Amino acid sequence: MTDNKVPYVPGHGLLAGRTAVVTAAAGAGIGGATARRFLEEGARVLLSDAHTRRLGETERALAAEFGAAAVAALPCDVTDEAQVRALFTEAVRLHGRLDVVVNNAGLGGTADLADMSDEQWDRVLDVTLTGTFRCTRAALRAYRAAGRGGVVVNNASVAGWRAQAGQAHYAAAKAGVMALTRCAAIEAAAYGVRVNAVSPSL
Repeated sequence: MTDNKVPYVPGHGLLAGRTAVVTAAAGAGIGGATARRFLEEGARVLLSDAHTRRLGETERALAAEFGAAAVAALPCDVTDEAQVRALFTEAVRLHGRLDVVVNNAGLGGTADLADMSDEQWDRVLDVTLTGTFRCTRAALRAYRAAGRGGVVVNNASVAGWRAQAGQAHYAAAKAGVMALTRCAAIEAAAYGVRVNAVSPSL
């Protein structure tokens, strides 16, 4: 039997000298994998997450592997504007610049629309869509002030265009992330910033 496993590609220093912020970066999900890959490519990464314990564990593990100078962490609840502002202020304070922002924070759940409460709807929208808005806004303000461009990558989902029972709040939020991304990209192009979205599936 042939082993068809694709070998892991090592970093090539593509982000050497760059500073990145990754939200929802604690643990083994997309945010954690993104932060790890950025470090492999030579970036300095500021991790954030609302889960303080897991964030600390992730910071310590990555610092042991890539060096303490390359990794920092700051708890951030993306539903809290003050915490979002503090996150972006800290990124610039630590490294003097901001180059890449990955908005990965999102919240799901399952509930039929007829039975969904306002609280369920509001919570998913606040984390997944409005949280992405808050972080994108903070990133664009930082990039505009610095005057040297930058990148924002928003984590959307195939749920943004593919219907699924029990996912009305999540799908609406992710469709909103896509629309937000398109509008932000048009506006931010004027000062050299690229804004894109990715749409993972299971």
